[in-house]
Amino acid sequence: MKRILLVPVLLIAAMMHAQTFTTYTTADGLPSNNVRDVAIAPDGSVWFATQSGVAQFDGISFTVHNTVSHPGLVDNSIVAIAVAANGDVWAGTDFGVSVFDGDSYTTYTTANGLGENQITNIKEAPNGDIWLGTLNGATRISNGVFTAFGSPDIPFGGVLHVAFDTNGDVWLSGGLGGVIRYDGVGFSYLTTAQGLVSNKIRSIAFGSDLRKWVGTAKGISVLDADDQHIGDHTTPFLLPPPDTLNPVSDVAIDLQGNVWAGIYVDYLVTEGGVSVYDGSTWVQYDEQDGLAGPNVRRLAIDAEGDVWVTTSSGVTEISDVNIGISELQRTSGFELFPNPASNEVNIYRNYALVGPGSWELFDARMNRIRADVMTADRVVVDVSGLAQGLYFVKVGSGVSPLVIH
Repeated sequence: MKRILLVPVLLIAAMMHAQTFTTYTTADGLPSNNVRDVAIAPDGSVWFATQSGVAQFDGISFTVHNTVSHPGLVDNSIVAIAVAANGDVWAGTDFGVSVFDGDSYTTYTTANGLGENQITNIKEAPNGDIWLGTLNGATRISNGVFTAFGSPDIPFGGVLHVAFDTNGDVWLSGGLGGVIRYDGVGFSYLTTAQGLVSNKIRSIAFGSDLRKWVGTAKGISVLDADDQHIGDHTTPFLLPPPDTLNPVSDVAIDLQGNVWAGIYVDYLVTEGGVSVYDGSTWVQYDEQDGLAGPNVRRLAIDAEGDVWVTTSSGVTEISDVNIGISELQRTSGFELFPNPASNEVNIYRNYALVGPGSWELFDARMNRIRADVMTADRVVVDVSGLAQGLYFVKVGSGVSPLVIH
């Protein structure tokens, strides 16, 4: 059930419009309801790691890959999944990683250079390197070269999640060893000694304000732009007494800058769901609101702002979270392409320009960071130097969000 924490109902209603919860299970084509991970492909399709194979969802139906349909897949029990910028799909298992190139799978194991075969998480770095978290370490694959990292660089407990900051540094979620940061030369560490609420790290997400949201076994710790601990959120999801632990399974930040957290506890009670934070208030959702189940594993947010939640009981898509990018652009009087963008973005006015105009670029806190004269109906803006996150473009009275990735 939805619980509203510390603020009036009207404020929450203004922040979070009426969401739509759509759940998918084996009845809809999933090969298994036990879904461990999710990834959004460049073409917008959604890929899932399930107990019974890989599943691709194109918005209408599921396509399933298993060891029968795709013999190159090393195992049907998929633990982690990622889709690279070139469209390759990386499926991690307890027996290595299998890579789908659009036609078939190729499997890599310790025989090829993996540090170990038990994969926990997979992410592509901004420079195209593939990083795999493993049970006891991590492996980087760069231009076909495998580099394995283990003890003492990776403390006991392995790596549960991989993320990258705007400098390209690699942030690893240590299962027991705190936050592990790799700058390309050496490793550094953030633990409870630096203020983290727990050394059991499950996920790390970066905000457009350069804050780091660190999901742990006891809640979320927040770091500022200088990596200094500035606070904790230990109860984003209210649990029935006496269990108040908030084990965080994943953290993600949506297009509006809201922080989403997956929570699951199975100790004195079996309880869980997702909570969302707008900067002042947490709102939580569970099965009574439409989630597939309490055992939340991973979260992903697509280009329209929909939140995908994987659980052991199926997948839930939370849509209509707020006004979407496409709707804002249709009403703003101009369009942005591409969006999301990484190097440059085109601003197209949808009406004839009469006299000189201007465009303005704001960060997520609506601080103006750039502005210039617009003397034509199209202008190209270099955004290659901007940090990843949410921005806003203003032309005349119209405003449209821009995502830099």
